[in-house]
Amino acid sequence: MNIPNPNARETFQGLWNRPFLLLNLSYFLVFCNISLFYLYPLALENMGAGPKIIGWAMGSFSVATVLTRPLTGKLVGLKGEFFAMWVGIAVVFAATTGYFFLDAIGLRMFLVRLVHGVGYSAYISGSFSLVSRAVSPEKQGEAYGMVGASIMGATAIAPSLGEVLLRNSGFGSLYFTASACALFAGTAIWFSGAGKKRHMGGGADEKVRYLPLLKDTSFLFLMVSTLIFAHCQSTLANFLALISVENGVGPGRFFFVTFCTAIMVLLTMGKVMDRFGKRVFLKAAYPVLALGLSLIPALIVSWSYLLPAVLCGAGMGFLFPAHNALAAGHGTRGQKPAAMSFFTSVYDTGFITGAVFSGWIAQIWGLSGLFVFSGTLAVGGLAVVVLSSLRGERGGAG
Repeated sequence: MNIPNPNARETFQGLWNRPFLLLNLSYFLVFCNISLFYLYPLALENMGAGPKIIGWAMGSFSVATVLTRPLTGKLVGLKGEFFAMWVGIAVVFAATTGYFFLDAIGLRMFLVRLVHGVGYSAYISGSFSLVSRAVSPEKQGEAYGMVGASIMGATAIAPSLGEVLLRNSGFGSLYFTASACALFAGTAIWFSGAGKKRHMGGGADEKVRYLPLLKDTSFLFLMVSTLIFAHCQSTLANFLALISVENGVGPGRFFFVTFCTAIMVLLTMGKVMDRFGKRVFLKAAYPVLALGLSLIPALIVSWSYLLPAVLCGAGMGFLFPAHNALAAGHGTRGQKPAAMSFFTSVYDTGFITGAVFSGWIAQIWGLSGLFVFSGTLAVGGLAVVVLSSLRGERGGAG
């Protein structure tokens, strides 16, 4: 395999071609694998686990992804994006097959969850670093929009598919389908041909280091905004069903409208974002998300739910690619693995706080108070963007 000059920019020759589309297919399949296990609490319940054990079991996956992300980022720098992605998918596949052999709560179950999280962490470090370095800055909003649509599509489809599998064939079929998703994700990477054409290591002359990023005030403000956005997104994902049931309606219709809106925005507005600047869309999208979250308690019962559902979907559709593209603009080319590993680690941390901290808020103020608080927190995200000088895109702060 020929190894090009690590300081020379390598790009996908367009985004709507085989290599990048198959990369997005791998995103879709990996996140189908992960999302199918949103139903794993049902298996744990069948094993006799209570809410506390279920929480620890599900949370151990996320803890593993966050704690190992700095190490998997260094792996990307040493061995390249595709090596990290291959390792990640192989570990995810191995961990998924391990679920077949779990029939009781114990150390083995927690070990499988932790290994599953480590594999996911390696895949995310490699794939997000790849997009940040293989796509030109002028197209990164569009690129991360496509990535976000693939991820959100998997998150929308896989749990419903899992419910059908459980009703008809039980947990064995769920694990088999999740294993197949991991296997086909690796196949998608192989047939993209991109791994044969590009070895995108961090560069022999530059080590992956995190300290320079911690000294970058603009990057730190961006991470604060990322944490707020991910926290709000996690709150919606984890507590929308509860407030829906509390008001006597199903959550499916809200999620359907929200995901459809987000996917449409992700697929259609990337070029516009690249043209006018990501920071502009951060400023515009935070109020949209804040309003959508705040209106949920009042409008969830009637057909007026369409308004907060569309607002939340549009807000997420703009905020996800904007944060990703801005993070990708930080650091030298050799430091992209560090920047994207740090970014995705903060993003995943927001999903942990969105489950744990929001649960505490809900206990104190109720579910209605939680969503109003989350809307207020989104306004705080807007304040961070307005008061800071975010860099990371062509043209400076944007």
